Amino acid sequence: MPRRLTSSVLASLLMTSLAIAADDLPKQATPSPGTCFSYTVSDETGVEKDPASAFVNRVDVQPLQFKVENKPLPETRLRIGILLKNQHGEVPSDISAPCVGEGLAFNCTMKCADKVVGKFRAEALPTKPSDPKANYLRLIIEAPTVLNQCSEGKKPISVPAGLTGLQIILKGVEPKSCFQ
Repeated sequence: MPRRLTSSVLASLLMTSLAIAADDLPKQATPSPGTCFSYTVSDETGVEKDPASAFVNRVDVQPLQFKVENKPLPETRLRIGILLKNQHGEVPSDISAPCVGEGLAFNCTMKCADKVVGKFRAEALPTKPSDPKANYLRLIIEAPTVLNQCSEGKKPISVPAGLTGLQIILKGVEPKSCFQ
């Protein structure tokens, strides 16, 4: 029973912090998280390191569908988190404005009111053409991006300029391991 209570409290806090981060959402909006995708330097097994490993320890991306009074908002937003190289602890993250795109590809903008604080592109990559479930996600940060820019009480984190234009391939992971 205590474990269930702890989980519900954590879920409630997560939903509250998510709703606060995206400043254009109605206050009563609650997120329905989708599949989590993660890139972790420690998971790299190849001889040639991914270029992103020079800048980050971890990158997480998770689609969010928000609901108001149990009715889904039509737009998809993506929560993106980046833990910079040689940093530890909580993964700084933020939620995009509504993304545009077709199928499994999204173009997203990070905004605080009318000010653009970042842009990125994400495309889900299925492992087999016949399998509609995506196991990988291609992420490309297209413009200088700042996380935590809209969040009260959090220090804004600038994403390294060297990540702009780099392709980062994230692997599908358990939702509970996202942004940890």
